[in-house]
Amino acid sequence: MKVKDIEQSFVTNTGVNIYVRPLRAADAPYLVDLFEHMGTESRYNRFLQSTDNVGMDRIWSEAESIAYLTDGTSYGVIAFSDLPEREHAPVAAARYVLISAQQAEIAVSVRDDMQHMGIGTELLRIVIEHATEHGIEQLVGTVQNSNAPMWAVLKKLGHRLERYPEGSYSYIVFHINETAGRLEDWMDTAADFSPEPQIIW
Repeated sequence: MKVKDIEQSFVTNTGVNIYVRPLRAADAPYLVDLFEHMGTESRYNRFLQSTDNVGMDRIWSEAESIAYLTDGTSYGVIAFSDLPEREHAPVAAARYVLISAQQAEIAVSVRDDMQHMGIGTELLRIVIEHATEHGIEQLVGTVQNSNAPMWAVLKKLGHRLERYPEGSYSYIVFHINETAGRLEDWMDTAADFSPEPQIIW
C-alpha cells in the first residue's frame, strides 16, 4: 500500500503518541493553529522572514493555499497528539511541491513545545518515502545556517546532501535515492564542477 493511502502512528523518543495522516484541503485551521504555536525563531526558520506583524487574513490565506494540495504535483502530511490542554492537537506538518518531474521543494514545521522529539524527522521520512514512490529524485529547500536542529535532522536521514551557502542561509539539494555513504566517491568528481557546492556529509 502506498504512503498516500494510509494513516500512521508512532511514539516519540520522549514517549508521546503521534498520529499522522495525509494533509487535506480542510486542514487550514490546523495549520493556523500550528503557526500560532511557533515562536518568532521557529517562524523565521520556516519562512525565512519575520512574520510577527503579518495579519491574520494573510496567515489564513497561506494556510489554505498549503492545505489545498494538487494531486500529482504536491503531497503533505500533518501530525496530531493528545496534549494536556487539548486532545488531537496539530503538532507538525510536512509537504513537498513538484518543481519538475524529478525535483520537489520540501518544507516542515513543528510547534515549539514539540520540537527535539524526532517528530519532524519522522514526517520527513514519510514524505521522502512518498516522493521516492512517485519518481522524485531530489528534494530542495532553503535552510538558515544557524538552524542547527534542521541540519541535524537532514544528517540523520542519511541521504546525500549538497549545500550552497548564500549569506545567512543555504540552498540544499537532497538526493533521496542516494545514501550519505556515497559521499567519498562523489567528492572525487565534485571538483570538476563550478561553482563547487559545499558538501557537509
